Amino acid sequence: MDVTATLGAAALVTALAASVLATLASTVGHLRRQRALLAAGRRGIDAVAALTTVAVAALLYALVTNDFAIAHVSSVSSRNMQTAMKWASLYSGQPGSLLFWTWTLSLFLAAFTRITVPRIPWAAPHAVATAGVILAAFLAGLVFLASPFRLNEVPPLDGRGLNPLLVDPGMLIHPPFLLAGLVSTAVPFTLGTAALLSGRLDGAWVRHARGWALASFLVLSIGNLLGAWWAYTVLGWGGYWGWDPVENSAILPLLPMTAFLHTLLVQERRGMLKTWNLVLVLAAFALAVFGTFNVRSGLVASVHSFAQSEVGAYFLALLAITIVVSVALIVWRVPRLHAEADLDALASRETALILNSYLFVAIALVILGGTLFPVLSELVRDVRVTVGPPFFNAVIAPLLVLLLVLIAAGTVLPWRGGSSRQHARRLRVPALVFAATAALVGALGMHEPLALAATSAAATIGYVTAREVAVGARGLRAARAVSWPAALLGLLERDPRRYGGFLVHLGVAIIAVAVVGSMGYQQQTRARIAPGESFEAGGYTFRYVDLVARRPGVNGIEVEGLTIIDVERDGRRVATLRPGRRFFSNFPEQPIAIVAVDSDLRRDVYLFVQGWDAQKRAEIQVFINPLVAWLWIGGGVYTLGGLLAFGAVGRREPVRALDAAPGAASAGGPA
Repeated sequence: MDVTATLGAAALVTALAASVLATLASTVGHLRRQRALLAAGRRGIDAVAALTTVAVAALLYALVTNDFAIAHVSSVSSRNMQTAMKWASLYSGQPGSLLFWTWTLSLFLAAFTRITVPRIPWAAPHAVATAGVILAAFLAGLVFLASPFRLNEVPPLDGRGLNPLLVDPGMLIHPPFLLAGLVSTAVPFTLGTAALLSGRLDGAWVRHARGWALASFLVLSIGNLLGAWWAYTVLGWGGYWGWDPVENSAILPLLPMTAFLHTLLVQERRGMLKTWNLVLVLAAFALAVFGTFNVRSGLVASVHSFAQSEVGAYFLALLAITIVVSVALIVWRVPRLHAEADLDALASRETALILNSYLFVAIALVILGGTLFPVLSELVRDVRVTVGPPFFNAVIAPLLVLLLVLIAAGTVLPWRGGSSRQHARRLRVPALVFAATAALVGALGMHEPLALAATSAAATIGYVTAREVAVGARGLRAARAVSWPAALLGLLERDPRRYGGFLVHLGVAIIAVAVVGSMGYQQQTRARIAPGESFEAGGYTFRYVDLVARRPGVNGIEVEGLTIIDVERDGRRVATLRPGRRFFSNFPEQPIAIVAVDSDLRRDVYLFVQGWDAQKRAEIQVFINPLVAWLWIGGGVYTLGGLLAFGAVGRREPVRALDAAPGAASAGGPA
């Protein structure tokens, strides 16, 4: 008997029982109005979090101690794995990733039960019961279909180790953030479901959901940004987003959650969009469940997906139940979801936010349709037609340009509309900035219409953001007689939600410029040369100096072959890069590229090696990627803005005294 496996399996079975009991206790306690049962239901969610933590600790102990009697350990770890990479092994295989998913889910729901449930007595039993059902659904899959504690019939002397694609330090941060982001959508879903079940459909649930939605938005965004960085620095194909089906699954829940963060403002201020906001939070969780199904079903081919198994069918059934129950609840409560106000004017902040959310949903539908199109084509025509990056780029690019324009316009439009003269005054200078930017970048050689429009819209966002901050800071300086730096810090302290939103929008604008530059103006060259030879690419000379090999002897790596490349421009050496390939003793058929990048604010010189022969003649591929550094800078600004906005959770709304100050009439905050 393996004690570690027995302990872990017992913890999961007990956690499943605790989640069922939490659901029953909350339901019966609500029907019979027994506070003791309601309290027991909340403690049941805490117990699930504690028990899944025990299960995770048991599996980590098995990985660290090389307990190859456990099938998951032998399939993803080995004796020469570094301890840090054994942490990555925890969530690398299918059972381990599902355990990590369920553990993180339990932590989110336990935190929700402790922080928010006591503040919503009108829906507390409904929320706890819903949380118990969600946890039970995932725990049942772990216990009965994909146990991470299943034992090998004959324990091997050593494990196989991690898939070579996963042997990278980025595995220590990217998957945890992404998995945590996906499961975090369960909390707004739980609040929305509780509101529907209780019939309390005013703005109360939205106010409590705001902080959790911001947390989900932030963690999901960081997870996707880290995924782009990981793809760029590890996969060796010269880009950071390839519209892979599993990449698509990761970004899908972020889109309705972002839409919800915009339209909740409309419900809070005007009592509108009650049905729409419920649809958005329910859809975000359904898309997270879809991602779990997509990764585990083998439905679409992806470098990120696990092997096909019966778990995929289970999550397909769970997805279907989620959708059916969500639709049924909304249909049931439609009579109570009428708006408390009508749209006063088309040219208003409300309209911009509503159109903004519609665009997010349209983008999500395009991505979902493109991801599933190969399956649909096979069902209809018995031919699997693959949809690739050209389709996504062609369809989504115009929608993203419209989104950027709406961000710029929505920042300056007033709530509830205004006069034509007021609109003209607010929009005149932003329109001039848009036109001037288009003329400037057109004169510099950018002629593709969508790239031109995206860059111009991004510059306009930068302008209106700077203007709003300057107006606020000027008013604060006049009110407090402080310096400009103190006024700027005072704005962040006074209203972090508003100015955090401005930073998020500014980050989006910077990312848009980086994407236009790196995707639209990338240069590629491939050359096969011997040591001592050189070739030209993108205005640079690449001189192949030598090929060296080293044997690290950890993580299954047998040999690392590194080509030494001197990069020169105008006769001056710019950098010495060492792209190469990594060969694994446990996966001899799967060598992995070692990417080398020389980066500055203008461009990345990106190299990797396809291979070499016995005479060291190597095939080297070069990408000159403009402005990629700004993608990471924009991501940092975006994340900082999200953190500032999240820091405002629980604070009272600030008094908008400055909005009435002279010159501050155009002030308005983004979501």
